[in-house]
Amino acid sequence: MPKKPRIEDAETQALMEAGTQSVEWVREEFAQADLADKRLNRRLVKTAEHLARSPLSPINEACGDWASTQAAYRLFDNARASPRAILAPHVQETAKRMAGCGGPVLVMQDTVFFSYGQHPATRGLGPIGKSNKAHDRGLIMHNALAFSTLGVPLGILSQTVWARREVPEGEGRQEKIKRLQCTPVEETPHAEGNEESAKWLRALTETMARAPAGVPVITVADRESDFFEFLTQAEELRAHYLIRARTDRTLVPEDSAGCDHMLEALSLAPALGSLTIAVPGNGGRKARTATIAVRIASVTVKPPQRRGHAQSSAASEPVSLTVIGATETAPSAGSEAISWVLLTNLAVPDFASAAEKIAWYGLRWGIETWHKVLKSGCKVEDCLLETAERLSRYLTLFSIIGVRLMHVAHLARAQPDGPATAVFSWKEIEALHVRVHNTRPPRDPISLRDAVRMVGQLGGHLGRTGDGEPGMTVLWRGWMRLYETVIALQAGRQAGLIDSG
Repeated sequence: MPKKPRIEDAETQALMEAGTQSVEWVREEFAQADLADKRLNRRLVKTAEHLARSPLSPINEACGDWASTQAAYRLFDNARASPRAILAPHVQETAKRMAGCGGPVLVMQDTVFFSYGQHPATRGLGPIGKSNKAHDRGLIMHNALAFSTLGVPLGILSQTVWARREVPEGEGRQEKIKRLQCTPVEETPHAEGNEESAKWLRALTETMARAPAGVPVITVADRESDFFEFLTQAEELRAHYLIRARTDRTLVPEDSAGCDHMLEALSLAPALGSLTIAVPGNGGRKARTATIAVRIASVTVKPPQRRGHAQSSAASEPVSLTVIGATETAPSAGSEAISWVLLTNLAVPDFASAAEKIAWYGLRWGIETWHKVLKSGCKVEDCLLETAERLSRYLTLFSIIGVRLMHVAHLARAQPDGPATAVFSWKEIEALHVRVHNTRPPRDPISLRDAVRMVGQLGGHLGRTGDGEPGMTVLWRGWMRLYETVIALQAGRQAGLIDSG
């Protein structure tokens, strides 16, 4: 077997040292697992290996035989294998990868909804839409996922899975506003409405507790995180943040250049320069580039009004921060203009610093890609484990597997000329050549880009000019078929049908 060379890029090499060969990474990732039973620890590793080899398959197909399938079902049904206990060793390994980055780490917070309404027999679910109807039920997951400033996924620092309580029937908009204003954010964090804001606070606290000492950590999040208690808790924890504004907040004029509101302060600030950014496509929007004008304003935000018994627990001191405006100057016909208003407690003294923060916020798409991997790639919503508790453990385990695949796919794009052996085992490279080219691999190591493209071909990527690099969904399909080929080659050798040369 050829010796695995080191990757020239120090950050990439540090990331890969967590384990890169075949599913051996599973053993290293879960080496510190402690489920209070050595047999249960071994069962966790074995189940993770089965699912990692065949991420698109149902549990019984991925496990391959009835004994392994039963062991997996027992794992997901065991109270000692809690989501927190399953995640714990991965969090430790994530911290090691963060320490190896040699720079700031961006921790993306976001929420994803998993629908299991198509499985009416599943117990313990809650509403995930605007109704309490049976077809609109499932689980909610909130995550804090760490990335390097190059966009390399490092791992999960915080994760919470829960079922939402029933939405009050017949509640109008004004009644909802009054109820939320009268409810402290810390109360009933799993109920519908502003109470769910507690998920952001919990993830922020766990992020700061679990991040390695000496590593600058910046929490990045969308508009849902823009509530006053998040800003004040960040101050208490000395945590840095970069979030998108949801409302035009009221300011302390004497500390905000005489302005009463945030958007007024931003509009009066001079444009520092312009940037060209890539706008990713989605189901209703084509990918494009946009030119945006950049402004910054230093402001002090007043605490919002709270009513009822929420007043006693509400923050009363104003918060000072910097507002970054990024507005598209000439949107193309038919395209909605980009207009970002970002809030941060980081120092933003000039245009270069503002441009850096805008680029960091642009990497937030990475956590949404990860959610797509879980839902469209792994098809975790097809799982038939029948209870919310079992599904929570299953989702946690697949979340870790999803980070691994994103890691490999990103490295192929960030370090395309690096050797494939930095990520793939020799058995996997051999299986790729046999399956795609019907031949043995060459003696000289192939590039990481070539290997990932072959995985994409196995998943249905055509590789034509203009097709671009394979996406996450086809990589999942290719990943599954790759491991099927690896297993077939191993079985053939053991049976003496294939030589070992």
